[in-house]
Amino acid sequence: MFQKHPFLMNVASYGTMCVSAEIAQQTVRIINKKQESIDWSSVGRFAVIGTAGIAPVLFNFYKYLDYALPAATGRTVMAKVATDLLTCSPTTITIFFTGMGVLEGKEDVFAELKAKFWSTYKMSCCFWLPAQAINFALLPPYTRVAFVGVASFIWVNVLCLVKRQEISEPKTESLEVPEKVAKD
Repeated sequence: MFQKHPFLMNVASYGTMCVSAEIAQQTVRIINKKQESIDWSSVGRFAVIGTAGIAPVLFNFYKYLDYALPAATGRTVMAKVATDLLTCSPTTITIFFTGMGVLEGKEDVFAELKAKFWSTYKMSCCFWLPAQAINFALLPPYTRVAFVGVASFIWVNVLCLVKRQEISEPKTESLEVPEKVAKD
């Protein structure tokens, strides 16, 4: 099925993993009495971002990457992983936070991206470096996005946690002149 309809299967797989991760996170919150019931509108937002936002980008990115760097040698695997971490990860993180901001109807759709991008990107490098090395070294191209979808079940659970963190206002400290200096 993946070889016959790779785009459809990969997009469906990735979207399913996004929805599953959000439901898993909400279930944990319900068990821990931090939430009363499943927030289906949030699940819907994850479905839209996963299937319509991120999955098509991943599918086309990996298709191009396999075309540009077709062999699975150690050197090409390293080049693919580096390209993924330097281009695709920042792109998908941006799509995630900005897209969620749009779907949530936020006034400043970039606020959460600005507040959470670097910490999320650093976590993504730690997670995706080994995952993508496995992906590019061992798996056939037509399963790339599906593998990323399964790994994303874990990763999106991390994103769900990051998404639920409040954006804190930067602290500004007032400059006070010490009493001794003020008297002089």
